[in-house]
Amino acid sequence: MNKKYPWKPIVTGVIVGLFSVGSFTIAEGLNKHFAWGIQTAVIRWATGLLTLVILGIGIYTGMCSVKKNNAGKLTYGQAFFTGLIIVLTAGLIITLASFVYRNAINPGYVADMVAESKKAMAADGKSPADIAAATPALEQQWSAGRQMVQALIGLTLCGMATALVMGIFIKSKK
Repeated sequence: MNKKYPWKPIVTGVIVGLFSVGSFTIAEGLNKHFAWGIQTAVIRWATGLLTLVILGIGIYTGMCSVKKNNAGKLTYGQAFFTGLIIVLTAGLIITLASFVYRNAINPGYVADMVAESKKAMAADGKSPADIAAATPALEQQWSAGRQMVQALIGLTLCGMATALVMGIFIKSKK
């Protein structure tokens, strides 16, 4: 196997990770600048879904690149390992960038998300007592640590599932 094998998948993972963080930051910034009124949770959902699509494209291109570098030969294990490297690299980049975003770029993010969740609950007709009772759970749900762990686990599981399925189609035919 080519000694450069891990580098292209790592680069792909870095690109996917940076895209994810960049797309959220840009979308959230535009939303605030132009006062579009889109809930941050909706922006997170949309950019997260787009990140999964980009991750799938990254896994595909990474597998094809490794296959090309190995003279057209790629086992299922190599295909999965390539996808795993991409997923873990992207997950680590997203987790680190999320930490920086929440602590340096937008330190009020958690408070904003809790306030937004309270507004949504009020709009749904919840009583002030219900909202007050739910506040500790909202603070825990939107905490920086929990959000980073959820992103890492969610991205890793989705990416691994994608790599498992995609590896079947990309591997060399016998």
